[in-house]
Formats: sequence, structure tokens, C-alpha cells
Amino acid sequence: MNLNPLNLTRPESAAEQRLRKRYRAAIRKRGLCAFCTCRQTTLGIAHCRGQPGRQMGMCQDDGRLPAFRLDDTTIDEFREAA
Repeated sequence: MNLNPLNLTRPESAAEQRLRKRYRAAIRKRGLCAFCTCRQTTLGIAHCRGQPGRQMGMCQDDGRLPAFRLDDTTIDEFREAA
């Protein structure tokens, strides 16, 4: 069993764990739609583009399109400055 599957150094591994923890907390708080490329915001609430009823990651469960696609630019806010 490899305890370091990404082959990161100890400081890199700690930074990665902090990033993941922040990201999971933000998903719980804002919902999955806030991190999707197919998002649209109405009255401060993120939802699927053109479908205000699909919020908080409903696309993961209902099987309809558009499905969740991670917007890489949203992860940058969780990275620590050097």
C-alpha cells in the first residue's frame, strides 16, 4: 500500500490536502453548480444554464444534460499564494 500515490513531497502533500479540504467545504456551502462550466447565476444562486430549478448539483442525480463539468478556473481561488 502506497501512502503517497501522487509522489508528492511532504510539504506538497500537506498543501494538496489543505486545497482538497477547502474545496470540499466550498462545495458544501455553495453547491456543486458554483464550480461547473455550465453554470449560470440568478439572484446570487448558481444553477444549470437555462434551468433555474437545477441547483446544488442535481445534474449528478437526474442523468439529464448538461452534466457537471469542472471549471478549472474556480479551483485557483483555493490555492495558497507562494
